[in-house]
Amino acid sequence: MNAETWAQIRRLSAIDRLSQAEISRHLRLDRKTVRRALRSEQAPPARAEAAAVKPAKLDPFKHYLRSRLAEFPKIKATRLFTELQRIGYHGGITMLRDHLATLRPSVKEAFLRIETQPGEQAQVDWANCGSIRIGAALRRLSAFVMVLSYSRMIYVELTLSQCLEDFLGAHWRAFQFFGGIPRKLVYDNLKSVCLARLGADIRFNPRFLEFSGACLFEPVLCRPARGNEKGKVESGIHYFRGSFMDGRPIESWPQLRCELDAWLREVANVRVHRTTRQRPVDRFEGEKQLLQPLPSQEPHIAIPRPVKATSTARVHFDGNAYTVGHIHAYKLLTLKASTFEVKVFDGAKLLATHPRSYERGVVLENPAHFEGLLAAKKAARAAKATDRFLALAGVSEESKAALAAYIKGLVHADLNLHHHLDELLRMADLYGRTEVLQAVQQALQHGAFGAHYLKNIILQQRLARGLQEPAPLRLASKPHLADVSVEEQDLALYDDLFGKKEDGNA
Repeated sequence: MNAETWAQIRRLSAIDRLSQAEISRHLRLDRKTVRRALRSEQAPPARAEAAAVKPAKLDPFKHYLRSRLAEFPKIKATRLFTELQRIGYHGGITMLRDHLATLRPSVKEAFLRIETQPGEQAQVDWANCGSIRIGAALRRLSAFVMVLSYSRMIYVELTLSQCLEDFLGAHWRAFQFFGGIPRKLVYDNLKSVCLARLGADIRFNPRFLEFSGACLFEPVLCRPARGNEKGKVESGIHYFRGSFMDGRPIESWPQLRCELDAWLREVANVRVHRTTRQRPVDRFEGEKQLLQPLPSQEPHIAIPRPVKATSTARVHFDGNAYTVGHIHAYKLLTLKASTFEVKVFDGAKLLATHPRSYERGVVLENPAHFEGLLAAKKAARAAKATDRFLALAGVSEESKAALAAYIKGLVHADLNLHHHLDELLRMADLYGRTEVLQAVQQALQHGAFGAHYLKNIILQQRLARGLQEPAPLRLASKPHLADVSVEEQDLALYDDLFGKKEDGNA
C-alpha cells in the first residue's frame, strides 16, 4: 500500500461514508489492507528506491572498460562487447550499454551566433520537396535555396534535378535576383562543389571552380557534421517548407513556379524576420550596394557530355532523345544541356538546339534534320508522313485515337496509304488541321475512307459557312519547302488583343 492508496481509503470512509467492505470492493483491496489504512494516522513511508546496482556479471570488467574509454573515448559498445566476450564476459550488450552511458555522458555543445557584414556572405543548400508528375514521368522535385547572411534576403528556385547544370544555373539566376554577388558562399559538402575531402584537404569540383572564378566568389565548406555553420540557410529552408510547400498541392509545374515567384516577392522577403526583427527587403537596401557586380558576360553553365548518335540520328539525355542531322548518325558528338535547352555539337559546330524535356521517353525532333533522308528513302518518307498525320492531333488523346482509327481504315480499305496520307497532309496545309480533324470525325461515323471523301466533307463544311476554296501555294523553284509543316495558331489571341485595345480607347 502506498500513500496514494492510503489517502483514497480514508477519503472514501470519512467523506463518502462507505463501509470497509464497500471500500474493499470498490478498490479491489483486501479488507485487512483497508482496516490497516483506517487505523493508521500517517501515510506509509515511501519505499526507498533501490540503488542502481550493475549486475554482478559486469563488475569484474569495469576497470577494463574505464581504461579502454580513457584511451579511446569514442570506442563503440559493439567493439567492447566483442573484447569482453573474449576475456570471459557472459552478460548481454544492453547491460554493457547502460554502464557505458554512465561513464561517458553526452555533452551538448553550445554555439555562438555569428553575424556577417553586408555583402560578405551567402549560404546555399538543396531541399528535397517530394516529386511531381511531368507528362507520364514522375520527377524528383528539389528546391535550390540561397540566403544572404546579413539581410536574410532569400532566393528559392524549384528544379527537377540536382545535377551540376541546374546547380550552376540556379546560382546565376540567384545572383541576377539579388543584382550582385557576395564575396563568399558557404556550402555543405555537396558533390557538386566538393569531390573529395580528407580533413583540411579539399578537392573541389573543377567545373564549379571555373564557375566561381568567373563570378569572383570564394566557396567555403562547412566542417563535416557541422550544419550549424550554415544555420541561416537551414532556417530559410525550414521557413520555406512551412510557409510555401506544406499543404500546397504539387500538380502543375509551371503554376508552382509562378506561385513561388509571387511568394518570394509578397511574403518571404517582406515579412519581419524572427532574428533581425526587420524585413529582409529593408536590410537588403543597405547590403545591395556592397555586393560584387555581375560579370559582363554570362558564365558557361552548360556542362559538355560526350554522346554517340544512334542509327536514327538521335542522341539520348536524361531519359529522352534529341535528333541531329541524319548525316551525323553513328558519330561521337558533344551535348551541352542547360536548365531550359539542349544543344548538340560536332566539335565547335552547332548541329541542333532543342528545348529541354523533363518527361521520360520523349523524342524531340526537328523535321529539317531528315529532309535529305526523306528525299532519298521513300519508305522513310512514308513513315514520316504517318507521324506527321498523327501529329495533327496535337495533345488531344481523343483526336489521336480518331486519326489512328482513320489510318487503320485506309489500310483495311486496301487503298494506297502513302498517297492518301500525302493528300491529307496537303489538305491540312491548305485548310488547317482543325478542318481536317472535324472531317475525320465525320468520315469515321459514315465509314468513308479516302482523301477524296475528306475533301468533299471539308468543302461542304466551308460552303455552309460561306467560305471560298483557297488557292494552293505553288513553290516551283523550291518544291521541298512544300513539306515544311507550320504549327497552326489560335487566332482568338488577336481577337482578345483588339478587344482590349478598343476597350482602352473607349
